[in-house]
Amino acid sequence: MAFEKLSTDEKEIVLNCMTAIYAGPYIEDWEFQTRLGVSRQELAKVISMYPDLVDEGDDSTVSLGINNSMNEICHGVYIPPQEWQRWFAVSKDHVKRVYAKWYRLNRHSASITT
Repeated sequence: MAFEKLSTDEKEIVLNCMTAIYAGPYIEDWEFQTRLGVSRQELAKVISMYPDLVDEGDDSTVSLGINNSMNEICHGVYIPPQEWQRWFAVSKDHVKRVYAKWYRLNRHSASITT
């Protein structure tokens, strides 16, 4: 459970990524499930559970929502600089560092439980 090991600020960045992907115009409905591995409605449910997210298991809805939303923000969708501030109070590089930290923690947790 990597999410619980993040700082409060880092958890908020995770929430911001999921919210931008869910509510933003960056991924159309017809491709959402394919790109995210969860439906828009499932991602909304994950967002509604914040901050009590349990990202246990690589295939869980929470893990997929976190990983794939952050991946899209960091490496997939394009958010113009003038829109970035709508979703984030930190730079894209900072978001990438939080994603890398969560991913490392998640990989470490997965190797312990297998």
